[in-house]
Amino acid sequence: MKEKIAIIGTGKVGTAVGFLLKEKGYPIVAICARHRESLEKALPLTGGRPFLDPAEATKLAEVVLITTGDDQIQIVCEEIAAKGGFRQGQKVIHMSGASSLDVLGAARKAGSNTLSIHPLQAFATVSGAIEQLPGTVFGVTADKHIIEWANGFVKDLGGRPIYVPDDQKVMYHAAACVLSNYFVTLMWLGEKMAVHAGLPERLALDAYWPLVRGTFNNIEKNGPVGALTGPIVRGDIETIRRHRKKLREDLESLLDFYDTLGRHTVELALEKGTIGREKADELLREFCP
Repeated sequence: MKEKIAIIGTGKVGTAVGFLLKEKGYPIVAICARHRESLEKALPLTGGRPFLDPAEATKLAEVVLITTGDDQIQIVCEEIAAKGGFRQGQKVIHMSGASSLDVLGAARKAGSNTLSIHPLQAFATVSGAIEQLPGTVFGVTADKHIIEWANGFVKDLGGRPIYVPDDQKVMYHAAACVLSNYFVTLMWLGEKMAVHAGLPERLALDAYWPLVRGTFNNIEKNGPVGALTGPIVRGDIETIRRHRKKLREDLESLLDFYDTLGRHTVELALEKGTIGREKADELLREFCP
C-alpha cells in the first residue's frame, strides 16, 4: 500500500499533484484550503476528505504536501504544529523553489521528516500542470536518509529528480527566474523594438518566432556556447555601433539593457573561441562608453 497523502493548498500545483498521485495509486485522504470554493474545484480531481483546518487534514496522512504560496508555508506549518497536526516519522514536503527547509522547522521539531520537491516548470492552469509535470525536472532538497524516498516520490509523479543543496536553493530559483520569467521580459522588449521598427503590433512576435524557435533548437542540441550567433560572435563592432546609435536616438531607455546583455555575450563569444581577448576588449569598450 502506498502512503496516505494530505494536500494543504489546492491551487494549480497542489491540485495537479493530487491528481497525478491518485492516478499512481496513492490514497489522497485529505485536501485543505482556506475557502470552500477552492476545495470544490479541486475535489473532483484529487478526491479525499475536504478540510478548512489544515491540522485536521494532516492527522490523517503519512505524507503531507504543503502547496500554499511561498509566503504562507512557514505560517501554515507552524499553525499545524501548534494544533498537534504533525507526528514522528511523518514526511512533510513543500514545493517552493526559493524556500529552504527552515520554513518546515516546526514539523521537524515534531519529529517529522522534512523535504522539498520543486518542479522546474511554469504552470498557467491546472490542466496545463497535469500535462506538464510528467517529464519535468524537480529540484529535490532532503536529508541523506530520505533522499532515496524523495527521488522515488518524484519519479512516481513522472518527474526527473535532481539534488539541490539547501543553502543553494535561492540561487537555483534565481536561475529559474532568469531562464523563464526574464525570457518573457526579453520577448516583450524585443517586441517593443520590432514595433518601433515599423512591424504591425499583431505580427511583431510572429515575424520573429522562426528565429526564436531555431535558437531554442540550437541551444538544446549544442548548448548556449555552441548556439551563439550574431555580430558579437563575429566581432562585428560596426554593427554594434549602429545598434547603439539607433537605440540612443529612438529608444534610449533600452540602451542599458542592450549594453548589459552585450557585455555578457562578449564573454560567451570568448568562451566559444570565435574572438580573441583584444577584440573582446574592443567590444566591451563599446558597451561601456
